[in-house]
Amino acid sequence: MAQNIGTIVVVILALVVAAAVINFLLGVIGIVFALIPVLIKLALIGAVIYFGWMVVRKLTHSSQS
Repeated sequence: MAQNIGTIVVVILALVVAAAVINFLLGVIGIVFALIPVLIKLALIGAVIYFGWMVVRKLTHSSQS
């Protein structure tokens, strides 16, 4: 009888641990997907700044020569 109760307790603990791990993984995946729009916006802002910098360099270089 004690072995059956021990087995049930171990199975319940394993299910709780598995649920906690799955919950953690889903949270991490959710954070990654939530940050994708932010990364795209940062990339676009960086591209605009880089393009503006290249235009300024082109204009100042052509005026010097």
